[in-house]
Amino acid sequence: MKRYYRNRIMLSAMLSFLIILIIAVAGIWLFSYRQIEQNTDRFIASRLEPREEKEEKEERTPRFRQEATPAMFGYTPGRRNIPSGFYEITFTADGELDNISKFGISEDASAEVQAYVQDVVKKDTEKGKIGSYKFGIRRNEDGSGTIVLVDNSIQLHMLYDMLKSAGLVGLGIFLLLVIVLFPVSNRMADIFVRNAEQQRQFITDAGHDLKTPVAIARANLDVLELREGPNKWSSNVRAQVDRMEHLVQDLILMARLDEEKSEEALNEINMTTLADEIWEEYQPSMKQKQIAGEAALEETTPIKGTGSLIRRMLCLLMDNAVQYTPEEGSIRLSVASDKKKVRIVLENSVAQLPSEKPEKLTERFVRGDSARTQKNGGSGIGLAAVRRICEKHHGKLVIDYPDEHTFRVKVEV
Repeated sequence: MKRYYRNRIMLSAMLSFLIILIIAVAGIWLFSYRQIEQNTDRFIASRLEPREEKEEKEERTPRFRQEATPAMFGYTPGRRNIPSGFYEITFTADGELDNISKFGISEDASAEVQAYVQDVVKKDTEKGKIGSYKFGIRRNEDGSGTIVLVDNSIQLHMLYDMLKSAGLVGLGIFLLLVIVLFPVSNRMADIFVRNAEQQRQFITDAGHDLKTPVAIARANLDVLELREGPNKWSSNVRAQVDRMEHLVQDLILMARLDEEKSEEALNEINMTTLADEIWEEYQPSMKQKQIAGEAALEETTPIKGTGSLIRRMLCLLMDNAVQYTPEEGSIRLSVASDKKKVRIVLENSVAQLPSEKPEKLTERFVRGDSARTQKNGGSGIGLAAVRRICEKHHGKLVIDYPDEHTFRVKVEV
């Protein structure tokens, strides 16, 4: 139990840190990349403006300046009037490159980039990207024009290096977090285990203490009915005593199921034989309510499990089915092999489906609205105990509503 809580605490903390780290790094990357794109677009737009418009605009607004990177390690870079490097290319009306001017670049662009530029000149493209280059085109009325091709490779490399550094720093912090979390999670797990043990001990003690007054109440009720005869008040009291007795049994069962290890040995269980025995045990209850029953029990391979818990699971399922099936309703039980496991399906008709979602019904003390009556309302522990027994046997419990008058439970163990 301690290991379970410790692993959950460590996993939750590490997962939270990783999510925050990924969001932070992705946010930095998106923001920085957007800044690079915006700066480049602004620069290209400023270089492509006609000279007359550019001079007039510069009188009203400041010239383009690329945003400076933050100061680091005592070095404060200044704002730049141009990016790291760019080409200014003019072309004729025939689409032939006329003049290429380089600014801040010593080497020519690759052959692929040159071929791409020559190709886009002959198309109606106004702007675009290729690799680390971004370009914009201004076309004159006679068909000639100018291309500004900006090289963002330095900015992109700096961005990638920053992300790599952030990732390495994050990894280092993650390792430190694991080292620090181990002793901290152990202490927190001790608190959870101690609280869980106290809760289980309280439920067990309370359950055993309640057995005595319930037994005394039942004995006195029997004596009273022998002397005075049964009446509607004694019947109501007996019904409440029965409910209290079932509740106590369910509480003790849940406390036992919450124990980390079961003291009972595992043995071979023939589910078909066991299901047939329990089906026969519930026939009198079904006949009393005139419930039509159908059992399809196929031969299955034995499974390993705790016999008393598997039997209790099937009894809880049948209790639930008989309890909530209306008179002249129907119950269908099927048992079949499913690969290496056994699949149990129990369907029963209902007058009204629970208002709760199916998965909510496996929580403790949760009951559908139609079950909240003193006449047939359960304790809300039965399906929770079934789920816990399934988990102990590495199985699965699924509840669904095939139609508006059918309640179905599927169990794989």
